[in-house]
Amino acid sequence: MRPTMAASGLYSVYESQLENGTAITEFANADGRVFAVSWKGPVLPDFQGLLGSHFEAFSAGAKQARVPGRLGTPLNIAQQKLVVRSNGRMRHFFGYAYVPDLVPAGVNIDDVLR
Repeated sequence: MRPTMAASGLYSVYESQLENGTAITEFANADGRVFAVSWKGPVLPDFQGLLGSHFEAFSAGAKQARVPGRLGTPLNIAQQKLVVRSNGRMRHFFGYAYVPDLVPAGVNIDDVLR
């Protein structure tokens, strides 16, 4: 599926679907920098590819947030530089991640990620 784009006054939205059926939505500020991503689908996305330079913060936060021995639990990371919420079960995963410092002024991140 080809990516589609929608623009608002403060940010742009890019939607695409991975070959595995997972839908990815990227939200970019006026400078073109992605400040948030969301996913929904049968397979979790490749977080390293999706989060890029923020993957290390994600990986460290995930290690701290997960219950030992329970990899399938919901993931909630709330750091100053990265916020991630991921949940789901086999064939139905969903979540989002955003970088608070990159969210455009005047944008309510909760409204964006609904």
